[in-house]
Amino acid sequence: MAERQLNDPGTWRMDTFRVPPGSLVGRATVIDGPEGHHAIDVVRVRPGDFVRLIDGEGAEAIARVDAAAHSEAALSIIEIRSHERRSGVELTVVQALLKGRAFDEVVRRCSELGVSEIVPVLTARTIGRLPAGAEESRPARWEAVALAAVKQSRGVFVPRIGAVRDLATVRGQVSGYDRALVAWEEEAEASLRDALGTPAPRRILLVVGPEGGLAADEVEGLVAAGAMPVSAGRRVLRADWAAAAVAAMISYEVGGLLP
Repeated sequence: MAERQLNDPGTWRMDTFRVPPGSLVGRATVIDGPEGHHAIDVVRVRPGDFVRLIDGEGAEAIARVDAAAHSEAALSIIEIRSHERRSGVELTVVQALLKGRAFDEVVRRCSELGVSEIVPVLTARTIGRLPAGAEESRPARWEAVALAAVKQSRGVFVPRIGAVRDLATVRGQVSGYDRALVAWEEEAEASLRDALGTPAPRRILLVVGPEGGLAADEVEGLVAAGAMPVSAGRRVLRADWAAAAVAAMISYEVGGLLP
């Protein structure tokens, strides 16, 4: 079987697996743990198969499976390619917690688009709350959702999932970004394109409210800290869709987010 390369037309059809950061060096690596179980027992990769590997931090590779048994696969690395965060725009999405599993959909859609970080936040109108004792299990689930979305979309960087914060903490972080935006349904004039400006900012913060939207005083506080309220158009979008919709608009305007 001919060797494969990352730029081959059929590469996107290959199964993708994550390996630990820093492990895509040299000529060989292994897939083990949960990813090994998924590769061998679910996807059923076999010796001779080609797979795509990512470390979630910018490295990707094509590898050939040499041996596979007991939830561990040994692979020969054929080609490695490294990407840097500065090659794309880093977009951090601060999303108010939502009811049920709606936040999962925010994570999934934003991860497919190449968002750098997703931060759950508590606001005045937040209805969704983490169940008691879920402070560790829920973020772990979101991380799994993000990884699955990146693998499905053939991404390279896996977004970081931040700890749940309050809006006051977010206000204090606004100045650390090149541009901070607030998607607000009450904003009727400021367009996203004008707010982004030229040249395109490299590090962007986007704040999105809960089902009932952000309160006016919350938006005023963010604006006082340096953020800009923007309109996403005439229609009011569902809270579990708004972040991804605006992220997609930003990606288009700036020429792409992280690969």
